Amino acid sequence: MGLLTQPLAQLRGTALVYCITIACSSGFMLFGYDQGVFSGVIVTPYFLKKFNHPAAGLMGTINALFDIGGAIGAIMVFIAGGWLGRKKSILLGSLIVIIGAIIQATSSNVAQLCAGRIIAGIGVGIDTTAIPVWQAETAPPKTRGHHMAMELVFTATGLFISQWTNFGLGKNDGPAAFYVPVLLQIAFPTITIIMLLSGLPESPRWLIGQNRESEALEALERLHVGSDRPVTEYFAEMRSVVSIEGASEKSNFKLIFTNGPIQNFRRVCLACWMMAMQQLSGVNSITYYVPTLLIHFLGTSRYTSLWVAGLTSVVSVTFALFPVFFMDRLGRIPLLSYGAAAQSACFVVVAALFAMTPANSYSYGFGIIFFIYLYFAIFSATWLAGSWLYPAEILPLRVRGPGASLSGVTYWMFNFLVVMITPTALENIGYRMYVIYAVFNAVFAVMIWFMYPETAGKSLEMIDLHFAAKYAGEEVQVEAEKTEERQSSSVKEKR
Repeated sequence: MGLLTQPLAQLRGTALVYCITIACSSGFMLFGYDQGVFSGVIVTPYFLKKFNHPAAGLMGTINALFDIGGAIGAIMVFIAGGWLGRKKSILLGSLIVIIGAIIQATSSNVAQLCAGRIIAGIGVGIDTTAIPVWQAETAPPKTRGHHMAMELVFTATGLFISQWTNFGLGKNDGPAAFYVPVLLQIAFPTITIIMLLSGLPESPRWLIGQNRESEALEALERLHVGSDRPVTEYFAEMRSVVSIEGASEKSNFKLIFTNGPIQNFRRVCLACWMMAMQQLSGVNSITYYVPTLLIHFLGTSRYTSLWVAGLTSVVSVTFALFPVFFMDRLGRIPLLSYGAAAQSACFVVVAALFAMTPANSYSYGFGIIFFIYLYFAIFSATWLAGSWLYPAEILPLRVRGPGASLSGVTYWMFNFLVVMITPTALENIGYRMYVIYAVFNAVFAVMIWFMYPETAGKSLEMIDLHFAAKYAGEEVQVEAEKTEERQSSSVKEKR
């Protein structure tokens, strides 16, 4: 293909990395959009009449089926991602999302709507599994957090678009309040598809794993042109890690459950539990159900609930900019640990205010909303980017794809759990639900501080070598320690 069909094929260095970030960000903008779009759709008169006023349990199921689809999508990457590669996996996911959105928009009954939600979820599950890995494997080590944080700014932007689209249609009782938000899902994967087909490179690390070394070297030359480290050094490090991992005859599935010289199983567990903690921190209980919470528990109107919910996304976009500039400087672990502690404090206050709120109390309601905003600000500044970046960084090369799939399955299953039980929990235990989230976040703050190694500023190979230096055989340890020392010296010189 020539320049007319692949206009991005000639890009090199920083410009190329930012184009990859834009393509990834479009996929994550869709993810953010889908996290918020149905929270407004399910309270519209048209939706309620069209689908016969679903009960709270069925409403939770309609929302949660999207997450079941996400888990299926992550499993599909586990099965087929190894031979499809990062780019083709993202293309497949984007196409499936478009099909799912069309099915939802043309739904005439709950069954068809549920099918569309599952199919769209499959596509988003594929994309959210493959995109962080592709981004982590193509971004320079010293700015990897910056690029990943930019993706999550767009995730918050997707949430912003969904909530304010719902608000803009808040006084519309007709079909537009249903069709417009649902069909907007098509726009985001279309951007991703166009950019992927325009000449962006495949991950050089995946290419090396497929023994396509000449293509890997070509991709590295495009990505690292102008770097203060020679491309051959990056290439040698990747081959060194492949050598340490060894040419095992075990399948990727078996390797995941084997520690080996670079601690595969331990690192997969760290990645999966990171995604579980993100969901158990309570974010989607608020994202999905803020309008419902405000209408039924604080007595606000539908219109008021939509603009109040929309302000949470304004807060999210604003504070999501913080890690873009500071994640690589401050590190992943301090942001995640301190963030969890602060989130715990917010939920303590929200629970206390809910417990004491008189019926239709403006002052107490204002206090609850304020601390929901504060929670969103803290989550967006600390956990939003960090929790998505960390699994892609901590996983070793040989099992990075399947390991990311398992962490994706973990995310979607815990997301399903949270979204499924939230309406029932709000009805039955009320403020006590927020007490549970406060306890969870306090525990997570301690776990992250003591159990999770720092990844900021290190190449993915340097992280592998860090584990090999501790757990591999003596000869491998010596070589890993030498390589790690050379890399550390290089990082210090650049600083």
